[in-house]
Amino acid sequence: MQLLAGTMECRNGNCPTAWLTERGAVIVQGYIASARTVRVPRDIVERAARELQMHGLSVGAVPAPRSETIRAAGEWFVVSGTPTTLVCPKGERAHEILVSDVLTAVDEATREAV
Repeated sequence: MQLLAGTMECRNGNCPTAWLTERGAVIVQGYIASARTVRVPRDIVERAARELQMHGLSVGAVPAPRSETIRAAGEWFVVSGTPTTLVCPKGERAHEILVSDVLTAVDEATREAV
């Protein structure tokens, strides 16, 4: 996996983080919000999207439909993708989502904020 974004204060791997997998998906580690979701600081997801764009990935000319796996919620993104087997510290979990979902969610959140 390739690190896309993490927090500077992270110690011992217990922080929200985003990675690009070998299969071209994104794994997002965040704080457990419910049985099916994690919360990730908006900054982490936005930096991950910029890194993906630097890798040549972008939202298509026609925006994709709203993703059900990631959505903006104030200063957070709520992620409900496929839970992974990645070992995380207590209170955290990692979910796998599509690159296109990350890019579309950030693009949509940016347009809504303007």
